[in-house]
Amino acid sequence: MPKLKMLVSYPDHCTGCRRCELWCSMVHFQTHSPDLSAIHVIECSTVVCLQCGLCLYACPVDGALKRVRRTGAIQVTEKCIGCGHCVAACPFGMITLHSKINRAIKCNLCGGDPACVKHCPYDALGYVEINKGAEKKRLGSVMTRESIKGKVMLNE
Repeated sequence: MPKLKMLVSYPDHCTGCRRCELWCSMVHFQTHSPDLSAIHVIECSTVVCLQCGLCLYACPVDGALKRVRRTGAIQVTEKCIGCGHCVAACPFGMITLHSKINRAIKCNLCGGDPACVKHCPYDALGYVEINKGAEKKRLGSVMTRESIKGKVMLNE
């Protein structure tokens, strides 16, 4: 079995061009529409699904969401009824509902070859080995705490 990888963002490289959103919607819905994207750009920073699995536990329909063993991604299946429980459960707001097909939209890592990563001209996204991704998350957590600490100290 291949080593697991994870999608990571590098906010300092993101220009806010939104090409990742356009490629995501093109690959999955054959149209360029940020509203149909499973990846989101907010203030020149890309927000990605962490594949944490909280949506799996919230879903009331057996088999509507499944974890793909090869990639670790959680995938929406045709059994999805568009109830929205997964949307409510996602702590990062990374799942949306497609209004026309009444089904959840969430990142499935493009089967292990994320289009958003391939088409980002600024290297603002990466699909990296799991331990490297964990290290990036730890560093991001420290930088966020330091940023918050600095703001709190200024406001005192």
